[in-house]
Amino acid sequence: MNNQLIVKLPEFYPKYVVQTMSEVYDWGLRDLNIPDIHKETMGEGITIGVIDSGKPDHFDVINNICGAINLSDSNSEMDFVGHGCLVSGIIAAEKNDQGVIGVAPKSKIYSIKSIGDGGTGDTAALTKGILTAIEQKVDIISISAGIFVDFKPMHEAVKQAYKNNIIIICACGNSADREYDVAFPARYPETIGVAAYDKKHKIAPFSSRGTNIAFALPGVDIYSTYLNNSYSTVSGTSFSAPLLSGICALILSKHRQSGIINKTPCDTPKQMMEHLMKFAVDLGEGKNVSGFGTVDVKSMFLEENSTPEPLLAPTVILVPEPAQIQPTELPVNTVHMPMAANLPPSRISIQKWYQDFLKRKNRR
Repeated sequence: MNNQLIVKLPEFYPKYVVQTMSEVYDWGLRDLNIPDIHKETMGEGITIGVIDSGKPDHFDVINNICGAINLSDSNSEMDFVGHGCLVSGIIAAEKNDQGVIGVAPKSKIYSIKSIGDGGTGDTAALTKGILTAIEQKVDIISISAGIFVDFKPMHEAVKQAYKNNIIIICACGNSADREYDVAFPARYPETIGVAAYDKKHKIAPFSSRGTNIAFALPGVDIYSTYLNNSYSTVSGTSFSAPLLSGICALILSKHRQSGIINKTPCDTPKQMMEHLMKFAVDLGEGKNVSGFGTVDVKSMFLEENSTPEPLLAPTVILVPEPAQIQPTELPVNTVHMPMAANLPPSRISIQKWYQDFLKRKNRR
């Protein structure tokens, strides 16, 4: 396999912070209403394959690492760069009254080191990382690295993961509006590419523009676990992608619980994409900048928890012989359905959403 192409981690500049003596939800999680969702699920039973710079050794996430492998040129599976530690903390930092809380704090991470200790790797290692994730039967693959050249064997690995119903979340890159476009593998149609926005819901200046951006999530001044049991704030689409990976873990975990009345199927990557699109909130910056927008996670879970209003049964009015029909009566066997205005408000909004959904889908 050709391994001459170099995969790079985007540049990131961690800012060490003073940790409070209590556990915190970062602004990105609060912006997405994740604390409310944690009352229902924390990602139990879901495994995410994190392909990055190695296994974190941070007390706030180490208990959620279910396995690790080193595919890089390093001699160790551990993370010495800090990037993999940051990503893993965003996804699965424990809810343990210390430090920071991840999006899916009871999910498990299989750590795949495809990026070496210098922050670079080769396409062979990244491709093998995807294949390893398939072998480990993970539910989600999270990738926050990439290249700006299409590498066919990597695309084939992505297609294989897709066929195995593994959801693939990728950072779009930090190339801003330069000619590089979105990085691979985020540019592949089988993946879900993620851009970054700030606290004002504006797309970050550094966030790549171009093909296959699906959604935008918080990616500026994101607070997470870092080297030497420390914490830092960082910016980049590298830290938006794991937020969506965690959200998908919450969705899958909830859907695999029994007793959900009103759930939308999420058994395949295509169904997950449609599910996320259903609750997309347009940020108004165009599909090549923010995709379908961000995700209204709270409404997603509220709808699936609600008991649907029973539809009114059609009223069949039986009348006497035609000669006895009065002008105000209905003909024989007329089915009278309630008008849309009589339907519960939620149903009217769902109908409107579906029309908007089809319009967005057709524009892609």
